[in-house]
Amino acid sequence: MSGTPALPVHLRPPDRPGLVRLLEGIAVAGVLLLLAGVPVWWFMHGTAAGWTERHVVEVSVPADATCRTGPPPGRPVTCAATWAAYDGGEPVTGEVSNRYGGEEPRPGTTLDAREVRPAGSDGSGGLAHTGYQVVLLRWALAAPYLAAGGGVLLLGAAVGLVRHDPRWRSPRTDLPRPG
Repeated sequence: MSGTPALPVHLRPPDRPGLVRLLEGIAVAGVLLLLAGVPVWWFMHGTAAGWTERHVVEVSVPADATCRTGPPPGRPVTCAATWAAYDGGEPVTGEVSNRYGGEEPRPGTTLDAREVRPAGSDGSGGLAHTGYQVVLLRWALAAPYLAAGGGVLLLGAAVGLVRHDPRWRSPRTDLPRPG
């Protein structure tokens, strides 16, 4: 019994407490990077990548176009519109929006925009934005890297914690068996 530790496994102190505190901080940073990257990657990265391709089009919003306000951030206006494809192809029907900045589309106007999502094979379903705020654009473009970096940090910290902290290494063996 002399080799038996005095404390149960889940209460033993870590082998290297300073390293464990650092690894816990890295794990929290990894989770925060994941939370900052994944939703933005999911919702904004595609349009941000489309914006950087610089497919400038002249959008016509018909006078009888239907417009709606939203979704956030802010109170953007999105209207049904038509434009000639940036490569000089068939006319495109879709939506134009100032969701991330730029000039507000209004029925009966013509404005410059960038095609951020091309239309389908039938020429419908395209999306154009009139502007993109610099901060949102950079965040959306960096989102995949934030998410990947956060995942690597979290995984690396978890491996380090399992290796250097007995509380992460083994299950609680001091509990009585059920039954």
